[in-house]
Amino acid sequence: MESYLKYTLGLHVLIRTWNDSNTLPDELREEKEYSLLEICGIACLVITVRKLEFQLSVFEREKEELRKYCNYPFVLCFDRITSYQRKCLIESGQAFIVPDNQLYMPFLGIALQEHFKAQPIAGTQLTAMAQYILLFFLYGQAGIYYSKMDISRQLDISLMNVSRGVQELEELGLVTTKKKGRSSMVVANYDRKNLYEHAKPYLRNPVQKCIYAKKQQWLLDLPTAGSEALYTLKETTDRVTHPVRAIEKKVYLEHAEEIESIDPAWDTHTDYVELEVWRYDPDRFSQESIVDSLSLALSLKGEQDEAMKLNINKLLMQQ
Repeated sequence: MESYLKYTLGLHVLIRTWNDSNTLPDELREEKEYSLLEICGIACLVITVRKLEFQLSVFEREKEELRKYCNYPFVLCFDRITSYQRKCLIESGQAFIVPDNQLYMPFLGIALQEHFKAQPIAGTQLTAMAQYILLFFLYGQAGIYYSKMDISRQLDISLMNVSRGVQELEELGLVTTKKKGRSSMVVANYDRKNLYEHAKPYLRNPVQKCIYAKKQQWLLDLPTAGSEALYTLKETTDRVTHPVRAIEKKVYLEHAEEIESIDPAWDTHTDYVELEVWRYDPDRFSQESIVDSLSLALSLKGEQDEAMKLNINKLLMQQ
């Protein structure tokens, strides 16, 4: 097992006997071997299973008793398992090793990511749905598990889109999914500030395109965006020459016939609104009718100034 882990992870691995195993009750020592494994500064207890009739449901109960003797994460070690058994172990979040075959140790995810300092693939960007779900975690309370159904309801997007977006975030190491009963629970892997820092290379401009439209009241009721939002946040006397509003692409398409586009370079007599067509709902995380600070910064690209950065830092430091 030691050579397999060293080869697979490319890290220094230390395995030693767990002397406290002698203090365990007989039922916990029966056909099991215990050893301490240390990887990347994190220790865990490896339980090598020799019992052919091993039952995961029984082990779930045994873990409660084991925790009285140690606080390490538990890693099961098998000679072999079936694909069905592997599926059950992963769905329950139980770490395991099958030497020379496979390993699943979710508690090491963040540590290994820090160790290898993985660089983002050039050009990789989150899809609109994945970024929308990421904002849900950035603006939510850290350390809280949400079911995919909760995310679907709160963001008003389909369960299928939630699953795809979560999978994308999980592949980038930003969130973790754990099975609880019939529900898939999702939690961010970092606090707000570190989640943003790890996600930053993958973030995209939420604005798909900009148009100029004849001013209508319902358009003015949309969230303020762009340079107007920046001036508002700066609390400056500077003002833009026209209103700037954000509209979700889906809403824009639904009302396309009501929106009268104009060219302000030619039409000098019509009051107009600059409409930013967003890839996701700009209203969901807006505050005081202004689009959220993180999305605003992404939409402004190089235009953001110190006031914008201070506003983002203030948000990220909130607990």
